[in-house]
This record gives sequence, C-alpha cells and structure tokens, in this order.
Amino acid sequence: MREAGSQLSLDFEGGGSVTTLRSVRKARRIATVRLVEFAPFPRARREERWHVGFTLDLSSQGACLRAKETEPVGSLIRVIVRGVDGRPTLDSIARVVWSADGRFGEVRMGLSLLASRSRRPGRVASRRAAVAA
Repeated sequence: MREAGSQLSLDFEGGGSVTTLRSVRKARRIATVRLVEFAPFPRARREERWHVGFTLDLSSQGACLRAKETEPVGSLIRVIVRGVDGRPTLDSIARVVWSADGRFGEVRMGLSLLASRSRRPGRVASRRAAVAA
C-alpha cells in the first residue's frame, strides 16, 4: 500500500512525464489600465459606498483589479470600467473569484464577469439605426 501512495504522490507532483493540471482560459486577457468603480451588488444600505480601483488586465469573461479596498471572495459586485476619456465602457455584475495582497499595500482581486452591457451609446445607436433601416 505504501508503494501505491508513493506512486500517487509522484504522479501528482508534476515529476517526469506526468503533465501538470492547469486551468485553461477561454478568453484572451489584455493587459490594460482603466479606472474602475465597484460596489457590492445589490447595495442594500446607503453606507455601502462605491470604491475606486484600476484594471491590470481585462477579457470578455473577467478582470484583475488593483484597489485599496477588497470585497469578500464569492461576493457579487457591480463594476463600471471607464475608458481613457472617462466615459463608462463596461457596466457589469461580477463575482470575486480570488483576492491577494499586493507588494505595496494594495489588494488585487480576480473577477468573473457574469452579466454585462456595453456603455458606448454612439455605437449602439448607430447599430439600431442600421437595423431599423
């Protein structure tokens, strides 16, 4: 029995010809810095205020944020990402998947985007006009 246990430990420690298990991302992450506002969702009390942070990377399915405040892992938050012109480009409900302390006292959070809508009124209006025509 001891030999079987030893073999299992060798198999799962990534030694030799055994491949290690890694999570595979389905969407490509883009390293970009954007201003982000986030708050608990749904906001049940007035004192649940908006917090500010920055993106480290974005994808169609998630984001990594850097902020001073964190939300508990597993909680839902509303996230508004602003473009370089300050206009909202993404309004989303996200789940906090992980959080970690950074090197300079900041907190990093990994988010999974659950429901989002585009906040580019010019592009949406032109698409609707083209469809209506």
